[in-house]
Amino acid sequence: MLIPLRTDRPPKRRPIVTEALIVINLLIYLIGVSGSFLDKFDADAVVAFGHYVPRDFKFWQLFTYQFIHDPNGISHIAFNMLFLWVFGAAVEDRLSRPGFLAFYLMGGMVAGIAHGIASQNPVIGASGSIAAVTGAFLALFPRSRIQILFFFFIIGLYYIPSLWFIGFYFFIDVARQIFSSSKSDVAYMAHIAGYFYGFAVGFTLLATKIIKHEEFDVFYLFKQAKRRKAFRSASKQKPAGMWSSAQADTSKRLEKTSAMAKPQSEIDKRQLEQRREIGSLIAAHDLSEAASKYQLLLKDSPDATLNESHQLDVANKLYEQGESEDAAQAYELFLARYRSSHKANEVRLLLGLLYIRKLNKPQQAKELIEKAKDALHNKDHTELADQLLSELES
Repeated sequence: MLIPLRTDRPPKRRPIVTEALIVINLLIYLIGVSGSFLDKFDADAVVAFGHYVPRDFKFWQLFTYQFIHDPNGISHIAFNMLFLWVFGAAVEDRLSRPGFLAFYLMGGMVAGIAHGIASQNPVIGASGSIAAVTGAFLALFPRSRIQILFFFFIIGLYYIPSLWFIGFYFFIDVARQIFSSSKSDVAYMAHIAGYFYGFAVGFTLLATKIIKHEEFDVFYLFKQAKRRKAFRSASKQKPAGMWSSAQADTSKRLEKTSAMAKPQSEIDKRQLEQRREIGSLIAAHDLSEAASKYQLLLKDSPDATLNESHQLDVANKLYEQGESEDAAQAYELFLARYRSSHKANEVRLLLGLLYIRKLNKPQQAKELIEKAKDALHNKDHTELADQLLSELES
């Protein structure tokens, strides 16, 4: 069995809606179970009131069924809430809180309607809504990795690509929908519809640029594929295909471009290899070694930067290890190259802290913190900025 524990794409702010949905689901479950235990009311009556019955359609039950779980066991709600926590926080972070709530409820409605088309059996649970969240996660973060608890003959913690994990559960749902009997207690079609709905919404929001692209999303995969295809075409002296027309990139033009290109020096080749090695170490979650390799890269090239997320990863690791000067240099290079990043103000705050407490650069620290302070939204960050400014004044 594969049980997800967390993703390597943590949210940038507290996932309030995800937390609230989990609390509401748990409260309804506990009220039903404890009420039945105390003879206050029958938990089965709660299910009967809120479940969705396609043959006896009531519109409001398309919402209520999403918050009711099997009162005769805990596994149904436990697994649903675990999946919601693991995937919901990151999706909420990208969609905004109101947008995520609307998306979640609509996902449950779509899943319920799809189930009603395939079966007339009653249905309860948040599985369809959570499948929608999982589908959206696949569109928004296909390059992410998921930490799982795996147990079959062995038990262990592993990181696997989110594409593999979500694809595995999608395949299982499709297979069970095809081969299970019509009397099955699990609404597999609701899961499948949820996946499709979630992925379609995430893809559309990215395609229309309602939400901005980032290096984790599905469009980055397309970009990488186009780059690889263009590189292969160029290396074979053929038109670049998806990047431009055949008339624009004839083999003759590519030959001319190749002739004009400067050959790579040994230093360039070494630095390229160092960057690749750092990227591989970060992908393997060996940040300590990645930070060490980056320090070596800085010695060869003091202005060397990595891609945005990797640059921040190694800078944070150097900061954590007490390598103050190298951490400051990594943060400085991040701000120089990614000044419009949504993380830029947090980086300014951290760099200001290093300047004050480690590197004795009070004037530079003051400029950075004052610039960052008004744009900080996290209460802890704002309090830290105030504290650092007061230290400068004392």
